[in-house]
Amino acid sequence: MSVRVGVRDFRENLREWLDRAEAGEEILVTERGRPKVRVVSAPAETTLERLARDGFARLPTKPRMPLPPPIPVEGSPVTEIILEQRGSRR
Repeated sequence: MSVRVGVRDFRENLREWLDRAEAGEEILVTERGRPKVRVVSAPAETTLERLARDGFARLPTKPRMPLPPPIPVEGSPVTEIILEQRGSRR
């Protein structure tokens, strides 16, 4: 169901009207009695869902596989090596 509201009332009570639209009401904003804009709740979709809807991506069909455990590496951590190199420049 659509609720009609004038531009001035819409502007003065914007938060209330946006809350009502978010709750599912359709708000028809009028100017001098003529429909100007319709405010409806935005769908809660992810970027991937939007891209899939627009035909730019496909949604995954298989569940995610877990990552393998990290490979142990001998030697100093990279952070220590970088800090050593930065210290030697000074």
